[in-house]
Amino acid sequence: MTGSVFGAASTPVLSFFALLLGLTFGSFSSVLVARVPSRKSLWTRSECTSCGEQIKSSENIPVLSYLLLRGKCSNCQAPISAIYPALELITSGLFLAGVLMFHTWTSLALWLILITIGVPLAVIDLTLHRLPDRLTAPLFGLSAVVIVADAFVEKHFDRLIPSLIGSLALPAFYLALLIISRGGMGMGDVKLSAGIGLVSGFFGVRITLVSCFAAYILGSVIGIGLMLAGKAGRKTAIPFGPFMLVGQAIALVVAAHSAL
Repeated sequence: MTGSVFGAASTPVLSFFALLLGLTFGSFSSVLVARVPSRKSLWTRSECTSCGEQIKSSENIPVLSYLLLRGKCSNCQAPISAIYPALELITSGLFLAGVLMFHTWTSLALWLILITIGVPLAVIDLTLHRLPDRLTAPLFGLSAVVIVADAFVEKHFDRLIPSLIGSLALPAFYLALLIISRGGMGMGDVKLSAGIGLVSGFFGVRITLVSCFAAYILGSVIGIGLMLAGKAGRKTAIPFGPFMLVGQAIALVVAAHSAL
């Protein structure tokens, strides 16, 4: 089954709304990237990382403020990292893709959770080689809420057991890999796999396998490419979390085009 959850109502107006919502959550993603690794509060006002000046509300409009400020702090003229508008644009595009692709509210909700938390997780892992519990835990918890709600609303109680099995089996698999590889994996990967197994298990064994294989194929291709380019060696630590998250995104798209 394919098509949007909105059916024929997927008009340019809805697409525009999805883009705006994505920009808003993209801005929140940039806050997660900046504050979660240092364990800062998520609820205080943003400030310039150079001079400490609090950012005005008028200067905190996604993408637009960055362009108007020409990528510089209005107080000290220090450059603002381009990663912030990039995250906003990427999240916005992925929100739009979700609205257009998914045909059930459950699939769409799980996709939006994955994008909102998964994008900052990927950035943090790529830059710091960490997958903070402050993000992997909400990814699991929010996904679990959606899955349980779906079971009661749509009477999909038969999917709860496979989902539970996935949330246990996949971490067990990654934990075994962590032990065998002696550092090739990390506990962050194991914890992330719990949320991935929970969601992919909800859609069935095939989707779980798609998620895993996609992650390993992507990881292998990128790893080999980096070695051939001389950017990495056999002992170079390459974060695996981003590949797991992209693999899960691919699996959800495959699930969206399956008759469930």
